[in-house]
Amino acid sequence: MEMLQLIIDILLIVWLVTLTYLSFRRKSEELKPKVPRLTLRKNKKRYIVFKVLSDHDDINVQDMEKQIRMALQELLGKVWLDISNPRVVIYDPGRMSGIISTNRLGYKAVLAALPFVKSVEDKEILLVPVRTTGSLKKAKHLMRQ
Repeated sequence: MEMLQLIIDILLIVWLVTLTYLSFRRKSEELKPKVPRLTLRKNKKRYIVFKVLSDHDDINVQDMEKQIRMALQELLGKVWLDISNPRVVIYDPGRMSGIISTNRLGYKAVLAALPFVKSVEDKEILLVPVRTTGSLKKAKHLMRQ
């Protein structure tokens, strides 16, 4: 009989300790300040397919990228230049077309700045955006058409 009473007492103590632990844990969670989590999206790329209207065939890609970046900086400032970070990924001098890589936040700023690129290496050019897409594969396909 004493053995049964000892087992019941041990089970009761374990049960009370478990309830006490769960009660304190719940109260400590309620005391913590609840900060809403910001769901950050992955900064996805956007690809702008463009055509070059010019009489000259030999246009330097690095200078063209530099002029696009300068036009964007003059139009919207250094902050938007840093946000959008445009780069000429592919340029085909035979077709006079190329692809600009930017991100989802700044692709509209790059589109707005393209008409402000007037010359590259003292050669008059006009950059005409054809289409914006989310994949490089589709951009390459559009550039070939």
